[in-house]
Amino acid sequence: MEENMQVRVSTAKACFSRMGAALVAMAIAVTVVQVVLLIFVNVLVQMGVTMAQATWVSWLVTFLPVYGAGVPLALVILKKLPADQGEQTNLGAGRFVSLVLMCFPIMYIGNVVGNVASSLLSSGQAENALVDMVSEINIWKALVLAVVAPIVEEFLFRKQLIDRCVRYGEKTAILFSALTFALFHMNLFQFFYAFGLGLLFAYAYVRTRCLRYSIVMHMVVNFTGSVLAPLVLSQVDVEALSNLNLQAVDETLLAQVLPGLMLYMGYILLYLVVVIVGLVLLVVKRKKLVFMPAAEELPKEERLRAVYGNVGVIVFVALCVLMIVGNLIPMI
Repeated sequence: MEENMQVRVSTAKACFSRMGAALVAMAIAVTVVQVVLLIFVNVLVQMGVTMAQATWVSWLVTFLPVYGAGVPLALVILKKLPADQGEQTNLGAGRFVSLVLMCFPIMYIGNVVGNVASSLLSSGQAENALVDMVSEINIWKALVLAVVAPIVEEFLFRKQLIDRCVRYGEKTAILFSALTFALFHMNLFQFFYAFGLGLLFAYAYVRTRCLRYSIVMHMVVNFTGSVLAPLVLSQVDVEALSNLNLQAVDETLLAQVLPGLMLYMGYILLYLVVVIVGLVLLVVKRKKLVFMPAAEELPKEERLRAVYGNVGVIVFVALCVLMIVGNLIPMI
């Protein structure tokens, strides 16, 4: 019996190590391709090619290495690991809406924690690159952030990873999926809410084995934070608002400022209501979470070593931590 358990632990360790190696290969491929593309773009700029300075070019340099090189390479490496497809079940409209609402307090609280942690560790000098990225939204940015990214990321971090490690325990698979997903963002601003949302997305996938639920949840989160919020904020005439004198109100200026300001305030109010409703649901429904026993469930005393004490995962975690720290240190 003891010998069989050691074989199971050894097999699990090899499985998680290969998944970690796939994520390391993805990160390296993304970095290399981005560097090559940046050099190429800089050469074009030096040659006077004005198109190389277009916004869409910078977006291409950012996302093409991820979805065109890194993720495909990771999938090739993962392909050799056996996958447990599981039996698909429907979540139900009510339960799905509840899960979507739960996303909002996780996103809000995680965002606050990430901002505070980044500020403290960088003496207030760290800057969130995502803010600059979504400051000017267009149809192509919206398509990538709200459609392409959720589909690709859920396919990799939920289906591909969980299908290959859920046999060792549902909680183990959910935690591993969420942690690697959070580390994949490689910055402290996004780490905490990405981890919390990753737990929720992974739970939805494990319970249903239907990827559509976590994809839609992910789309809602990305659309709200990266598309809708900047779009609403863009309707506020900040310059006119700064010139508004409350002591002597200019009716023309007030008429110019008021519509956008009302839209923004309405959005904030609605968002806070959704956050509160989602938080209540999280508190009420947390005890109703169901975890089924797995065929090759790892014992608690061996779980940490098997899942995180292997070369592949250790290298991936170390690489991501270095990137996270690197994003803070230059700002200090």
